[in-house]
Amino acid sequence: MEVRINSKKEILKSFVGWLPLALFCVVFYGMIFVLVIMYLLSNVLSIEEVLARQIGWVIGGALLVFLGYLYINWLTKSLSSYHLSISNSTLRVKGKTGWKSLDIEVPLNTIREINIGQSASMAEKLSGGHGAIQDQVASRLSFIPSSGKPFKLDFAAKAFDNESLFEFLIFAKSKGLQTNVSV
Repeated sequence: MEVRINSKKEILKSFVGWLPLALFCVVFYGMIFVLVIMYLLSNVLSIEEVLARQIGWVIGGALLVFLGYLYINWLTKSLSSYHLSISNSTLRVKGKTGWKSLDIEVPLNTIREINIGQSASMAEKLSGGHGAIQDQVASRLSFIPSSGKPFKLDFAAKAFDNESLFEFLIFAKSKGLQTNVSV
């Protein structure tokens, strides 16, 4: 059984709850870009302050739009490359876990439990009141082996079709794994 991936458009739609945070960041980083460019133009290149301000707004805005486009492109490309499947008696997991990539195949009998929406880190617990953090924890898929270190797949509920992911967890339960979903 293989879990279906969401389209890039569906992945972007799943982040709509992050919009307030994104708008704040756009304003905050936009101002930083503009101020740094204005400083460089007026102090390093000795351009007059009024002209430096005008050029700073244009270059800072363009830089912010370009970097935003690169980030959204990277995010959708990254999440659409996820893979989650059980074939024969092997679990295959591919995706992002924190700042690292995860691409492993393990025998199904070595996994004890698969849960969605659990295992918040200490930093996430401290900032747990923020909606974006709660959303990130809720979309995480955690794999707990019979022995050894657990591993996780971040943004699984955003990358995968939710119905297909639910069916996968039910299928995993039928294979003897514990899950936190009920039939």
